[in-house]
Amino acid sequence: MKIRPYQEKDKDQIINLSYRFTDIPLMEYRNREDLKAKQLELAMNAVTSITSDIFVVEDRDVFQGYIELTSDRDYFTNERIAYISAIAVTSGGEGKGIGKLLMAKAEEWCLDKGCKQLALDVFKANKHAISFYRHLGFEEEIVKMVKTLE
Repeated sequence: MKIRPYQEKDKDQIINLSYRFTDIPLMEYRNREDLKAKQLELAMNAVTSITSDIFVVEDRDVFQGYIELTSDRDYFTNERIAYISAIAVTSGGEGKGIGKLLMAKAEEWCLDKGCKQLALDVFKANKHAISFYRHLGFEEEIVKMVKTLE
């Protein structure tokens, strides 16, 4: 397995992988089709802009997943932080250590950028991802609360 920077040849695979971000239970007020459209838009923006760094994992020249990284400012301290905008592994790549490899790359990237914190957002219903992130040492810091009014 190898990790490398994004190349134009990865574009379609990243866009096609965007569906995995909505393959979880959603709150009632969320419209799955709207969320899929937004995830597709975000993936399209990621591969056509130069505002983030994207890294791809290949196993024997077969695309297995990617991670998109940006830097941001902490709302409270204004310190630079590294932010994982997206991380996805193909269904065929699950359980092979690809997610861990991508997260290790994110930590390396974070330190190279002079950041002390690495942050990400995850839907609360994505229990598998939350368990994975906790296993890697991530902690919940802010919880978004939502109430639907009618």
